[in-house]
Amino acid sequence: MKKLMLGTVVGIALGAVATWLAVRPQDGVAKHDGPEKKEAESKHDGALHWTKEQQEAAGLVTAQGLEAEVKPELKAFGRVLDASSIAASLGDIEAAQVGRDASAKEFERVQLLRSQGDNASARMLETAEAAMKRDRVLLASAQARLIAGWGPGLADRGDLPALSTLLLKQGASLLRIDLLPGENAGEVPKTVRLAALTGGETPFEAEVLGPAASADPQTQGVAYLALARGRGLPPGTLLTAFVPGEGAAEKGVVLPRGAILRHDGEAFVWLRTGDDKFERRRVELGRALKDGILATSGVTAADRVVVTGAQQLLSDELKAAGGAE
Repeated sequence: MKKLMLGTVVGIALGAVATWLAVRPQDGVAKHDGPEKKEAESKHDGALHWTKEQQEAAGLVTAQGLEAEVKPELKAFGRVLDASSIAASLGDIEAAQVGRDASAKEFERVQLLRSQGDNASARMLETAEAAMKRDRVLLASAQARLIAGWGPGLADRGDLPALSTLLLKQGASLLRIDLLPGENAGEVPKTVRLAALTGGETPFEAEVLGPAASADPQTQGVAYLALARGRGLPPGTLLTAFVPGEGAAEKGVVLPRGAILRHDGEAFVWLRTGDDKFERRRVELGRALKDGILATSGVTAADRVVVTGAQQLLSDELKAAGGAE
């Protein structure tokens, strides 16, 4: 009986010791959540933390986007035209003007001689008048050919001779813009945007001169003539055109192209949310503009967007995610 009681006491004592060993604080471990634990947790709050030194080494720069409202656009086809025939037409018109002026003066001279009783027969007067009328017709015909070939928007320009010279010197490009069948921009737009078919270059603007003189046999849609100054593109160059359309404007924030990253098929930007804290934010992208790209959601004009150093931030984030256990 005594041995049984002794065994029971020893068992209780051993159990108590085991329990104490299990629950006692370990050496070097805080007994409560101190500043060190809170700081460690803050490093895993879904954001990326960079020291001032890291930011300076990456040349990190932030900026705020600009709020914008952009009218809807219709996608169209652009093609650079050979403008050399304009110079030829202008030459025909100038020659016809010279002939008309000369024949008009001759008619006036013969008419004056006959009125003064000089040696000017009725036949001479009729011949001079016929020549004057013929040259007027030749001038009108040359002008009509220019209008028929290029439309009144271009043919009626007072600076057409200077513009023709500029085109021949490749200081500008003349373009034809064809909308898709069934699409209509409403009123003739003042400008259109154009970009390379590959989309690699920044879109540029062109001045719309007016409706094209003829329909394209393939597209059979609305077409315009446009002038892109400072762009000496070879004739036949194909472009993507964006024509202002009708409807409600698209609202968003214009971001620099360098601020936008692509990852896993989505677009992102990095935002500075603290002195050393950065968060990656998914954005929806709208139209590419001259000064950047329109983000229609995911960012506001008040956000500090990383415009330089965003790729380094993404690389660090991916490295950290890849090394996490």
